Amino acid sequence: MTKYPINYHLGTVFCVPLRNDKYARGIVARMDGRGMIFGYFWGPSLKIIPDHVDESDLKIESAVLAGIFSGMGLSQDEWPQLGSVKPFHQEDWPMPILINTEDDSDRVELVEYDEDTLEEETIKLTTRDKVDINAYPEDGLMGSGYVEEVLTMLLEPGNST
Repeated sequence: MTKYPINYHLGTVFCVPLRNDKYARGIVARMDGRGMIFGYFWGPSLKIIPDHVDESDLKIESAVLAGIFSGMGLSQDEWPQLGSVKPFHQEDWPMPILINTEDDSDRVELVEYDEDTLEEETIKLTTRDKVDINAYPEDGLMGSGYVEEVLTMLLEPGNST
């Protein structure tokens, strides 16, 4: 059980405060009900928090980051909620296979998760020369501060997204 309230749901759209006084947007695409979330994040960075959800540019193919993260920023209202995608259909927001790589190894793990529990379901082992490692989001639980730092870096002018 999480120490924090679950005050969000599937389809919740929110803003992530960046380290440069701007914001990125994200969506809760999966959740385990105990504080772990899978979601997508988008730029461009925003100077102000929007007063409503604009779904027009929330497309998976334009996401700058996807992955499993802690719901603490949402639960503690540090990440303002904008509203929800309506209607929210899980099939419109698929959970991709995630990837684990080790810097000093040729070994690569492709990890599938249960759509409802976010528990590891399947792991396929392969090597770097047999898979495009950039085609998969990274596996691992991201803390809210880490998400803020990565999004700030990805959305800074001059960085490629």
